[in-house]
Amino acid sequence: MLSAEAEFHRLSVDDVHRMVEAGVLREEDRVELIDGVLVDVNPPGASHSTAVAWLTRHFVGAVGEREVRVQDLLLVDGGFLLPDLMVIDRPPRDRHPSTAALVVEVAATTECHDAWKAPRYAAAQVAEYWIIDLVARAVTVHRDPRASGYHHVTRHGEGERIPTPVGAPEVEVAALLGPRG
Repeated sequence: MLSAEAEFHRLSVDDVHRMVEAGVLREEDRVELIDGVLVDVNPPGASHSTAVAWLTRHFVGAVGEREVRVQDLLLVDGGFLLPDLMVIDRPPRDRHPSTAALVVEVAATTECHDAWKAPRYAAAQVAEYWIIDLVARAVTVHRDPRASGYHHVTRHGEGERIPTPVGAPEVEVAALLGPRG
């Protein structure tokens, strides 16, 4: 058992890249680097994958010169997160982006861990952060990033539409959530 005074060796993004190069981790391993600790990301279920596919179809081709990335790394706060979808200005080819116009996370279980990511995305100046909660059948939209977090947070249910920050058409919440049951 670890004591409360135990110290941990914290990893950096470069450490993780070296672990991949050495074969300790595989490129396809679904992990996030948070506060120097590697955290496993659960594999997506069917409803999660369906929601991400719908989002991808909605945004690809509708965001002009921006780029849509699906389940790719976003460098934040000395580590990285693996958002389900992000819309970014095209970064240099030799590094991952460190901010985005829009980040979307899909939560398909009753145990939603995505809300605690909001301060990290705000610190990275992600203009909007959406959490699509397939269980509660609602979308939480975080806007106006500040150093302390997002200034505006709204929750939207079925029957509502959400404007996007990236020039894409408004999104119907019901379409994001998919059919019931």
